[in-house]
Amino acid sequence: MAIVSSESSTALPLKACGQKSNKNPPGKRQKRKHGSKNIDSFNESYIAKVEELAKIKLKQEEDKATVRLHSFDSRFTKADKIKSLKSASVSTKVRASSTSNNLPLHFPETVLCCEVYHNRKTWLKTQEFLVLGRQFLTEVRDKIYCLTDEIMKKAGQHDPSGYFLIEDVFCNDLREASAMDYSKPILDWLKNSKNDALEKWEIIVSGELQQKQKALLGGETKHSLPGLKSLHMQTTRFCDVRFRLGAGYLYCHQGDCKHIIVIRDMRLIHPEDIQSRDAYPLITYQAKFLHKKCSVCKIYKAEKMTVDDKWAPSNPCYFCEVCYYMLHYADGSLLYNDFDVYDYHHD
Repeated sequence: MAIVSSESSTALPLKACGQKSNKNPPGKRQKRKHGSKNIDSFNESYIAKVEELAKIKLKQEEDKATVRLHSFDSRFTKADKIKSLKSASVSTKVRASSTSNNLPLHFPETVLCCEVYHNRKTWLKTQEFLVLGRQFLTEVRDKIYCLTDEIMKKAGQHDPSGYFLIEDVFCNDLREASAMDYSKPILDWLKNSKNDALEKWEIIVSGELQQKQKALLGGETKHSLPGLKSLHMQTTRFCDVRFRLGAGYLYCHQGDCKHIIVIRDMRLIHPEDIQSRDAYPLITYQAKFLHKKCSVCKIYKAEKMTVDDKWAPSNPCYFCEVCYYMLHYADGSLLYNDFDVYDYHHD
């Protein structure tokens, strides 16, 4: 029996043993190299983006630090903070009239806070002014805005007449020759019909409740008519008339358009007020009015309103100038006229 030595036997190849070789073929080696390159390039771009975002974040933090409100800065005192906040609030609220003159004020000078209310919505404040005590009443009247004035001007029927009724004084605006004294018929009626006037005055003063008490309990309380008089508005200053703070007074214009006027506050002028007389009356509040847009283009403000318009998308319908003429006119002539049209300003 022959014995074969392990040293003399030849080793079998790994393939023959069924084991895989650790060596890769040339094609797979190249693919692995390309894959590693792609991974490296992706990592580099990712790192670059992260660094860029970090720089942006740092820049944002620096910007926040630079624009930090000085009210949180310990260098500013409490008085500086209050003064800054006060000036900021005044600048957004008070609008001085644009004028090149700078007339100095006369000291001591009083400042009145005057409020104007809507002619129909009597609870709605439309304007507020700061007025000097030495200013004429006409200066305030010229600043009052009312839609009735605009409508009457456009219709060619503007009436320059008007009056303030403050306590028992009619202050009439008679600057123009065509202006009428609205108070004259009232004063003539008081003079010629004293009995009727006194009866109506008792009802106004006493009220319905006191009239019932008078009927039940008896007793008569005699009232006298107020001593009404008239002055010219253009020569009357606020310091010339007697008034009560918070009381409602009457402003009448355009025949029968009436507003409530309230003098809310009175004080001496101080250094933080505007020191130019021409800046007063100073508008401190102006109500914002609602303007409807054109019902057709939905872009421009409406200037016309039609009622019972057969070609309009709604009734009433609001048009801008362009859309109105494009729908209702052709070659300069009206296409149909079986509708009503009105000028529209604002609600």
